[in-house]
Amino acid sequence: MIHVCFSLYDKTGRYSKFTGTTVCSIFENTTSDVTVHILHDNTLTDDNRDKFIYLAGRYGQAVKFYDVEKLCADKIREMIALSSENSRFTVGALYRLFVPQVLPNTVNKIIYLDSDLIVNLDIKELWQIELDDKILAAVPEILTFKTPDA
Repeated sequence: MIHVCFSLYDKTGRYSKFTGTTVCSIFENTTSDVTVHILHDNTLTDDNRDKFIYLAGRYGQAVKFYDVEKLCADKIREMIALSSENSRFTVGALYRLFVPQVLPNTVNKIIYLDSDLIVNLDIKELWQIELDDKILAAVPEILTFKTPDA
């Protein structure tokens, strides 16, 4: 079983479609069993939750939901207090920090992805990368800046 995780803060109800697109791209290109873990708060609507469940069922995959706001209430309040509107990260993006506390102990490895990706290969290739004694592998975010022609 391959475990993939997303953090979701969907204040307007329109961000879930981006996560859904990334999830769909994983399901379309992966032949292994996948469980998608979605860390969310009360901004995930019942309608959008149902769409994730439908999508996973359509591909014979699994999706699980974790209301971080309820499961980690005391820590979430601290995080919101520390996060400002000028912060580079949304509160939802910070939910990934709770993966070890929220996911069951039976999940001993996970791929965390942002929702602005299209996965165009079998995610099993990424899953099979050996980490040896390392607890984390990460890819840096590359920012591309265009400069006006002088």
